[in-house]
Amino acid sequence: MKKKLCEFVLAAALIVPVISVSGEAEAAVANLFNDVSKNSPYVEIIHEMRVRNIISGYPNGEFKPNESISRKQAAALVNRAVKLPARNKFVPFKDVSAKNPYYNDIKKLQQAGIFTPDKKGNLYPNEPITRAEMAKVLAIAFKLDVQSDLHFKDVPKTHPASEYIRALYSNAITTGDFGKYYPDKPVTRAHYAVFLHRTLHMNDTVDPAEPAKPLRGQLGAFTEEQLKKNNDYLAYQMMRLLDQKVTRYPADSLMMEKMNKAPYWDEREIDLYPANSGYGQMTKENIAYLQRFVKKDSEMEQMLNRWAAGDFSKVQEEYITLKGIYDPEYYVWCLEELCLDSSNLHVRTKRAEEFFIRTVFGQKGLERHREQWGTTGN
Repeated sequence: MKKKLCEFVLAAALIVPVISVSGEAEAAVANLFNDVSKNSPYVEIIHEMRVRNIISGYPNGEFKPNESISRKQAAALVNRAVKLPARNKFVPFKDVSAKNPYYNDIKKLQQAGIFTPDKKGNLYPNEPITRAEMAKVLAIAFKLDVQSDLHFKDVPKTHPASEYIRALYSNAITTGDFGKYYPDKPVTRAHYAVFLHRTLHMNDTVDPAEPAKPLRGQLGAFTEEQLKKNNDYLAYQMMRLLDQKVTRYPADSLMMEKMNKAPYWDEREIDLYPANSGYGQMTKENIAYLQRFVKKDSEMEQMLNRWAAGDFSKVQEEYITLKGIYDPEYYVWCLEELCLDSSNLHVRTKRAEEFFIRTVFGQKGLERHREQWGTTGN
């Protein structure tokens, strides 16, 4: 079990967005920036942002993707990307001269209610912008709504940036790193470009010519290449869909009650679902995506086919089967009170399932569920 967990953590830690570069794209980005390789996972994003005059790089032809982006640079990029409303009266920062080349960008963000002076009236424009500060910039600039009640382990709801960070997570702008967001960590120039690019494209329609894709921000624990090669990884992702359907807690539990017995004892179910890239809603999009990777006539293919047809009558035994595929040693080492079976794995009631969906995937997720599967249930 420990070996399996280590493999999973390592696999997820190495994930980067997979972007295919066509021959035309390679030619187009050949002279992009001196320090951005054509093999970089961010090359097409950085190229698009340059073509749109959102990023410009340095006079020597470099982009410096791994350097931290400063507050003034972050202000410039957002001001170029979106028209900001002037909600507040402009109050100049003491440490930002009118001669500063970023003065107008900073002014726009201050008037939009994004930047505010500290107690001394300063902004510290040359300081790196943190991930928490970036969340505030993007959430306010693009009017992002909070759609999920989940929060990252290191960003409790009492954190001053909690609402902004949850807005980014709710809109699939960030997935975090195994339940953590690292709010105080500086943002690199490359990552800021990626976050901004995701925000600009979050409402894009899906291209019907593209292979089936998961819902934005979901089922991101493993790359497509890993899913093609590893049945255990695929089983894990299928289990994440079934989390919506089954639970170890009472069938009508609304995620707030403590278990008071093994395996979770005094933990609430909601605390087991931090904001994380591994989860996925049981939707037709996510099912179709996973169908791309199953072996023909396999047990897992039969499961996905049943789900696609709206048949969820076997979810208990399917979850138990998938657990055995993902972790073959599980039923060898687990104690009687820990081992999964039909006596301790329950099918959620309609009320509990809808509460789970609204909590984890937001109101839009619940509307999507009702649209795809109707409102019938136990």
